[in-house]
Amino acid sequence: MNDIRQIRIFVPRDPLFLHSLWAETVMGHVIMPIVTQYNSHLAWFWLSRYDCPKEMDSDDCDISQIPLEFMDPQNNHYRSIRFRYSVTHSERTGLEVACRTLIYQYNCAKSDFLDYSVVGDLGNDRHTEEPRTPQRRQERAQLVVENYYSIAKLILHALIGPDSNNRFCLPHHHSLDPQQETPFRVFHHIFCNATDVPLYVTALHHGPGVPWNPPEQVAIAHRVYF
Repeated sequence: MNDIRQIRIFVPRDPLFLHSLWAETVMGHVIMPIVTQYNSHLAWFWLSRYDCPKEMDSDDCDISQIPLEFMDPQNNHYRSIRFRYSVTHSERTGLEVACRTLIYQYNCAKSDFLDYSVVGDLGNDRHTEEPRTPQRRQERAQLVVENYYSIAKLILHALIGPDSNNRFCLPHHHSLDPQQETPFRVFHHIFCNATDVPLYVTALHHGPGVPWNPPEQVAIAHRVYF
């Protein structure tokens, strides 16, 4: 029997996380050790990052438990990672104690460990097209969680670090050249190529303007083809 759970990990405003690689650094220091230690007891896990104000995405945590000093005063944003997982009931307590220990070791914060509804989240209208029958939602939620699990495993397998600043990163953070392929660019290419899902890039264009109306910038969406 497995328990399906979630935790939201908030990062503080200290040097270890005050950079663009804060999420990868949490993954390397907190999530990867947990996944490694409890690998044989995890049916799946997945994760996602957020940089947003407290009013957004707070339905799975009590944001009032997160100290105000974790909030960026310039934009009132909190940075966090959601970690969802399916763990054997007998090992749930051990995993969550170990996770809590690492969260506090790196001066991060959490709200609480909560139950997580896979079908309610991954079988919802965002993830499922018609016909949205209960059976189809169940089937889609299982397919989606398998996909997200695969992505999470790839991320942890590809993590590089820690470096001299105790930070982690991914291969594409080293190569900013758009002509040079890195693994995740290839994965992204294949997903877009196989599904033909529309991918749009919005670019600012300068309008021609006339003497009585100066040039202005116009945002135009361009579809990318693979």
